[in-house]
Amino acid sequence: MATENDIIQQFGRTYNAGDYIFREGDVGEEMFIIHSGRVRITKTTDEGEKTLVTLGAGDFFGEMAVIDKGPRSAGALAEEETVCIALNEELFEQQMQRNAKIVKKILKNMSARLRAMNEQLQMLTSKDYNMRVVNSLLLHVNKNGENSMLSLVELIKQTGMDEQKSKLDEILAAMSKAKVIRMTGDAITVSSSHNIEMYKQFLEMKKAFGEG
Repeated sequence: MATENDIIQQFGRTYNAGDYIFREGDVGEEMFIIHSGRVRITKTTDEGEKTLVTLGAGDFFGEMAVIDKGPRSAGALAEEETVCIALNEELFEQQMQRNAKIVKKILKNMSARLRAMNEQLQMLTSKDYNMRVVNSLLLHVNKNGENSMLSLVELIKQTGMDEQKSKLDEILAAMSKAKVIRMTGDAITVSSSHNIEMYKQFLEMKKAFGEG
């Protein structure tokens, strides 16, 4: 039986920080499983290339290209030194036939990821920067729990507001004043999903009455 080291030696690929594993629009024939490191999945919008999601060890990506042979719908960029295991169509089909658990996991992950990416795309294409920030923080606290921390750098990536830093600072200052978040340097602590939801409703009411 092949060991983990055997698999990495045979199918592993190492990428340096900043290397593209593939670019949006490339023809794809392989899927990738992250052995170590972090990979950013990116999408081109009207405001440039934005991050959809950041994946870590154990996550996989690029599986749609193996299934439908279509062009890559997003790009994949190594955020740090990363080792990925590459599976072509033949190896992918072998695993699908041998292990029903893998099939179930892939289908479940694909569904969850498509849902998350659709939410992220809607957020990134919205011109309502308040809602971009609020929805991003809501996704974060729902995933990580109450009083969880998020760095300013990560929030900028998630909202795509790298060119709207002053607007982001203004929004965060208002949220901090409302005690929805707490700022400690460049670290943002999100109090709770309930508070974020209440603040979101407040913004929606302001917009509905022409005050937004």
